Formats: sequence, structure tokens, C-alpha cells
Amino acid sequence: MIEIRDNDLAVSPEELAARPHGRLMGLEDCLPLLASPDTRCPLARDGDAFTDGENRYELRDGLPVLIPARLQPYFTYKLDVPLAHYGDSFLQYFLLSTIKQSGEINAPPTEDYAHRHFHRAVAFLENATGLTLDVGCDDPVLGTLLLPEGSHYVGLDPFCSRSEPFRVVGVGEFLPFGDGTFDNVLFNTSLDHIMDWHQAIDEAVRVLKPGGSVYILVYVWTDRATLLTDSVHFHHYRDYEILGKLAESGLTVVDEQRWISLKRETHRHQLFVRASKP
Repeated sequence: MIEIRDNDLAVSPEELAARPHGRLMGLEDCLPLLASPDTRCPLARDGDAFTDGENRYELRDGLPVLIPARLQPYFTYKLDVPLAHYGDSFLQYFLLSTIKQSGEINAPPTEDYAHRHFHRAVAFLENATGLTLDVGCDDPVLGTLLLPEGSHYVGLDPFCSRSEPFRVVGVGEFLPFGDGTFDNVLFNTSLDHIMDWHQAIDEAVRVLKPGGSVYILVYVWTDRATLLTDSVHFHHYRDYEILGKLAESGLTVVDEQRWISLKRETHRHQLFVRASKP
């Protein structure tokens, strides 16, 4: 029988900030980590841009915009692929992402249920030491508050509507980092926003060091899993989908926790998984 835990403990961002926590990496810290999302080759500075020798990537207000070259003409502060390209499979894929990301996709950090998620996440990530990549980070400062003292944090997000705090602008399907770069890769309620989540996990495994961990914090459904009423997510997972993909990718689950839904629903619950790379 699966044990689904329950607690009402909560912690606000202000309370998190008062505790020892991880350090946000800046641009200069990240330069040795960066790689082309198209070729995976190391990047060199070229004025206010980066290049892999074939492609050029913008440095915008101090943020490296490392999305695949074919998407750059359609990027403002987010991807905006026009419907005219529906016949091109690559652009069609990101057109669907454009549609799904057209509205507000993150829960406000002021909500009580978000505070309960923060409490659960801090406890689950207590061993996420070293260098962590947070895929779909939203607010990088909040992300650092979830990590233990002495850890280092790099946020990646497909939006750059604000220049601070620092993050790398990119997409989870094409992580712009070198092989074996990170000690941990985190998907904190972000995996279900990535349509090809299989590729995103494969990319996470690629950029992990041997012995590193993938952390996935996500909802799984046991009933009423239709997507017909969901305007922002690509997936309503069953637990066997997540666990099966981790095994397929050669990862070993070393910690698995299940929590009652933050909104106390009966048709879904939170699944937290840590899986290690050999």
C-alpha cells in the first residue's frame, strides 16, 4: 500500500530567507558551464553575445538567451511562434508551447498552499548539495531558498521579462550546458509544463555528473486525469509514467515520497522523487 503523507506545516518566503540556504550563481560563475543548445559545443563571448562557431546567442540585459537558433526569430521575452509555421514539426512543437504558456502558469508564492509546498520541498532537498540546475525556475531567488546551505544554484527558464535575478534563458528540451556539469537537476513543479518531458529527463541525465541526482516534484493523478479542462499543463501524470521513465533512463530511485494534495483533493497527490545517475 502506498503511504501518502499529510501535514499542515508551512513556511513563507520570508521565513525561508531567514534560514541558511543556497547561493545564486551569476553570469561570470556560469560561463564555464554554458554550451550551445544546438551543437553542445562550448560557448565563447563575442561582444554582447555568445557563439559556438556556427550560431550566435544574445546576451540580453546580462541574461544569456540560449534557445535553439531556429527559435531566435520568434523570441521576445518569451517564445511566440506564429501559426504560419504549423507545417514544420520543430516549430509546430514550440507553437504548442507558445499557446500553453500564454497565461499565468505559476501559483502565487503568497498562497498558503504554496507555503506548504515550500516546507515539503525544503525537507526533500536537504541533501541537494553541490551545484544544482533548476529547470523551469520562475523566480531564482525563491529557488535558492529551497536548497541547503553551501549549495550553489543555477536557474533556467524560458522567460526573460525581467533582467534580475540572474537566470539562463533556455528550454528544458535543449539544456544549454555541457555534459556532466551538475550535481543535481531539479524539476520543481515544472516537468508537466514540458511537452516532450522524456527528452527533458534525458537532457537532465546528460548534464548530470556521475553519482548526481534528478529531483522531480510533481503531481500524479489517480482519477479525473483529463487535460480538457487544463489550460497550462501538458501532462497529468500517473506515477508509473514518472518512475518508468527514470528507470528507462538508467537512473535509480533512492528516495520517493508522496504527499496529500496541497488543496486536499482526492483525485491527485504530490510525488517527490530523487533518482541517481550511476
